[in-house]
Amino acid sequence: MANCKFGLNDHKPFISKKSVHHHHHDKSKHNFIEKEQYIHSHDHEEHVHNHHEHRGTDKKVLKWALSITLITMFLEFFYGFLSNSLALISDAIHMFTHSFALIVSLLAIIIASKTAPISKTFGYYRAEVLAAFINGITIILSIIWIIYEAIERFLNPQIIDIKTAMIVAIIGLFVNIITGVILMQGDKDNINLKSAFIHMLSDALSSVTIIIGYIVIYFTSWYFVDIILALIVSLVILKWAIDILKNSTNTLLESSPIDVKEVQEYIEKNEKVLELHDIHIWEITQDMYNMTAHIKIDKKDLENYEEILHQINHNLKEKFKIVHTTFQFEW
Repeated sequence: MANCKFGLNDHKPFISKKSVHHHHHDKSKHNFIEKEQYIHSHDHEEHVHNHHEHRGTDKKVLKWALSITLITMFLEFFYGFLSNSLALISDAIHMFTHSFALIVSLLAIIIASKTAPISKTFGYYRAEVLAAFINGITIILSIIWIIYEAIERFLNPQIIDIKTAMIVAIIGLFVNIITGVILMQGDKDNINLKSAFIHMLSDALSSVTIIIGYIVIYFTSWYFVDIILALIVSLVILKWAIDILKNSTNTLLESSPIDVKEVQEYIEKNEKVLELHDIHIWEITQDMYNMTAHIKIDKKDLENYEEILHQINHNLKEKFKIVHTTFQFEW
């Protein structure tokens, strides 16, 4: 989509550019606006290039992480059935849930990168937020299953095959450390990628606690340690899952990602702005904030409204990452 002549209408997430310097020394209003239009156009081209680089990197790390997880899953299924090991088969099913999370995240980035039809006025960026929401739900479901299993084992204590379980836990830890390191090479602030990373991190933590627990059980035969550790890990993971769900839900409900009052006070500091009202700020995806509002100015400043608008838009983009604005001027 083309940028509006007088507004700030980037249809892609904000990427700051330290290398771009903005200097406005033109005396006439015509030269000022002409230069602003050139800079916005130049910024937009560089911005689109950086945006595609980010998406490309995120896709690569997800593909690598997914490949490793799928290979491990198939190996565990194969050797689980071959050795009749329930522990290996169970971990293979666990790996399947992580594969699902990575597939959801990868598909979301692929969809978000596609050119949208005219009816999708903000593109497919929300696909990433939906992916994070889905992954958050699957993490919660995994925690419910762990808690259920812990209660079941507490009521009906079982003897654990320590050697087999240790092998499975070590394999799981090794795989999740590798995939976690790979995912860290992507955009750490992307809520979609972050939800996939939490899946890996939660499983790595589970593997560590299981290994510690099994060592304690091996030397003491205190089988209840397995239950306690499972509950502790579940509570830690639950906090992360709630954060992911909270952030993704807020975005889907069009909640403002930044303090509306702060933005209002910041704009009203401009001596040409008398009042700002009917403010709406929402987030399409990470670092893609939109804003609409009514700006009240003095009638004598009407001739300079374009200059006021460009100044407000520039400041909003740099300070608050608001990349798409629609303002109604009043006097």
